[in-house]
Amino acid sequence: MAQVPPSLQELVNRFNQAQAQLQAVILRKQQYEAELREVEKAVIEMEKLPQDAKIYKNVGNFLVQIARDPALQELKDRKELLELQLKTLARQESMLREQIEKLRGEINREVSRARGQEPAKGGG
Repeated sequence: MAQVPPSLQELVNRFNQAQAQLQAVILRKQQYEAELREVEKAVIEMEKLPQDAKIYKNVGNFLVQIARDPALQELKDRKELLELQLKTLARQESMLREQIEKLRGEINREVSRARGQEPAKGGG
């Protein structure tokens, strides 16, 4: 088996790194999307409650009573933050996908170049 040129090995390493980063971004994005759906459901339900409804917030190992409006505002702030984080992750995902495609093209060119320099092998 022929030795892999260092330039090709470096491209493959960068490609693998980009793939791993993309998977991490996708996973984080899915987690944020799930949390966003939960927050949106909570906002909808909380908006249905009367002003004087008893609302409890989880604080560590305790439940603490909190007024409806501050609790609702806290949820809306969390929703806004999640939406912002999702936009950032979507941009990162797009950039990583572009980077992966560019690296794939570079790898293919490097492989073609390497094959052109070696004698032809049967069955390949």
